[in-house]
Amino acid sequence: MDEHSPDPPARPFAARSTRRVALARLGGGGAAAVLAVGRGHPAAAQGATPVATDGGSSLPPEISAIITGPAYAFARWGIHVADRATGEVVYDLNGGQRFLAASTTKLYPAAAALAAYGPDHRFETPVYRTGAVGADGTLAGDLVLVASGDPTMGGRTTPDGGIAYTPIDHIYANVFPTLATLTPEDPLAGVDDLASQVAAAGIRRVAGDVMVDARLFPAMDKDGYVLTPIWINDNLIDLTITPGAAGSPATVAWRPQTATYRVEADVQSVAPGEALNLSVTSPSPGVIAVAGSLPVEQKQALQTFQVADPPAFARTLLIEALGRAGVSVAATATGPNPVGKLPPSGSYAEADRVAQFTSPPFAENIELILKVSMNQHADLLIFLLALKHGETSFDAGLRQIPPFLAGLGLDPGEVSLSDGRGNEYTDLFSPRTVSELLRAMAERPDFPTYFNALPIIGVDGSEVDTVAPASPVRGKAFVKSGTTVAGDVMNGRPVTMVRALAGYLTAKSGRELTFATYVSDVPLADVLDVLTVIKEQGSIAEVVYERN
Repeated sequence: MDEHSPDPPARPFAARSTRRVALARLGGGGAAAVLAVGRGHPAAAQGATPVATDGGSSLPPEISAIITGPAYAFARWGIHVADRATGEVVYDLNGGQRFLAASTTKLYPAAAALAAYGPDHRFETPVYRTGAVGADGTLAGDLVLVASGDPTMGGRTTPDGGIAYTPIDHIYANVFPTLATLTPEDPLAGVDDLASQVAAAGIRRVAGDVMVDARLFPAMDKDGYVLTPIWINDNLIDLTITPGAAGSPATVAWRPQTATYRVEADVQSVAPGEALNLSVTSPSPGVIAVAGSLPVEQKQALQTFQVADPPAFARTLLIEALGRAGVSVAATATGPNPVGKLPPSGSYAEADRVAQFTSPPFAENIELILKVSMNQHADLLIFLLALKHGETSFDAGLRQIPPFLAGLGLDPGEVSLSDGRGNEYTDLFSPRTVSELLRAMAERPDFPTYFNALPIIGVDGSEVDTVAPASPVRGKAFVKSGTTVAGDVMNGRPVTMVRALAGYLTAKSGRELTFATYVSDVPLADVLDVLTVIKEQGSIAEVVYERN
């Protein structure tokens, strides 16, 4: 699923909106409200039943009936279903034509990064001292945390060593405020662990400064977030808003609590049925302002604030964690990260390491990215690919994907990628091409990790509601979706630029298949109508399951 932030409210539709934006318009109404939504404006049905154009057999009439419906008068469909073991084509309609990929893009960097690092790779984030420790526990120097690119830094680590996620992650809270939820894990668990290790090393006071060395690769602003080597709580402040009685102020709690920011709240609890209207701004440095209204029937709403300077944020959090661990720091906790004081890169000695945080296995990161369509981490994979090959730029990371594909026996020229998450209009490939990737990955030793990281249709992740609970294909398809909706401003309507679904499907007979279906150019009467497109792609998956 492709997750994009909406345009400012002045626009009639959210440019490059999302399935979750659409659901958010329900005000938390849920699936029952979705089912009442129509398919859009009337239009003439397509003519003849589509047949295979790339060498496969004709589509089943049940699929033809779906894709020739009046909602798809202008649409272009691409469908490719093949035997996973042999590559024998089962169904193919426009399977060799390229489509906007949306979040099915994530299948490529996830595969390449998994191959580059392996499922058992663990990020190691050390802390070094730059001076001697006296008999009284005073460090006559600085502490330096060297960022490793760990995407979660312990903030999602479960007791059994996994990485936690919820069906709708907090990164989508600003477009999905009543349904996005937080994981129960402590977002500061990683820095608290490091601080405890520093204390256990005998340091009681830091006479110098505390710094974050984030020189692993240069920070990059992208799509409203910062790609950086240091990540704590996805570099977000979570704001949980709970209504009181109608007419009274709502309460606002936030995490992580830190001196970096002060929260000013002006949210009113309003009567049932009134509008949910929330805004999060920063009127001045270090201030987060939450304003608006929240209907009393909502249990709570979640919003997030993007941290502007992740290294400075991490520095403050580490100093505060040191304080909780009984280690005082002479330097002021807030303010910029003093990069000018950093030792030369590569000069850290193992004897000076006083702490190290080790992440869960990389397989857990891949699962988080694919299950919830984690945009920030998918883009981070591009930097990680660059680093694995001695480079430090985003473009260099993208250039590592073609040789990976060629090594699988695939043609890189059939794939166009400009990022890791699927947010660019030059993220393009065909249903057949992605099916070939899926088949090739099924032959690799890391396939179990790749397969199990995908959302299970009707069960979890972004595909929990793609089919009904009683659907015969529920639990039988492991798939990645992508959805991009944009505004047709002239006609005052949204248009589905693409809805994509690609992955693995075990048919009724037990036959293992690769499955890819893409549809583009579907005008909608309302942005909610994209949910009908999503459900009908689920119906196509049901037909494939039953017919094979």
